Amino acid sequence: MARDEAFKLMNKEVLLKLDRCAGGHDEHMKQLIKGAKVIAHWNEEDYQGRVATCIQLPNGGYMIYNDYYGSCGGCDSWEDATDEQILKMCQDLIYSSQIFESLEQVKEFLSQEKFDSYSWEGCSKELLNEIKTNGN
Repeated sequence: MARDEAFKLMNKEVLLKLDRCAGGHDEHMKQLIKGAKVIAHWNEEDYQGRVATCIQLPNGGYMIYNDYYGSCGGCDSWEDATDEQILKMCQDLIYSSQIFESLEQVKEFLSQEKFDSYSWEGCSKELLNEIKTNGN
């Protein structure tokens, strides 16, 4: 599944109803795509930090994506965001995601020591551990 196809499956109606408080926007991350199954989700669980999610797409493929969060409205763009801002941030998550055909490919990607993008530095191993902890 291509990102454009995943974008068409963005769970807009649900995403707009979710709480918009600071702290990781876990539910937005878990419910990003209609019909997806959450394989693993990791939140740094600090007053600010990183969050990462692995889902199985409706077509059987896998998608991983991550984001950052703050502790208050002044440093977390999700808090008090408008509907348009929420949809834009969710669209950005989809377009910055990594899509794979198998969970083994996901694990291989997350096992890298260095990444082309800084966004996976510091959260790849944690998400990989969550995937393994969940029996995958």
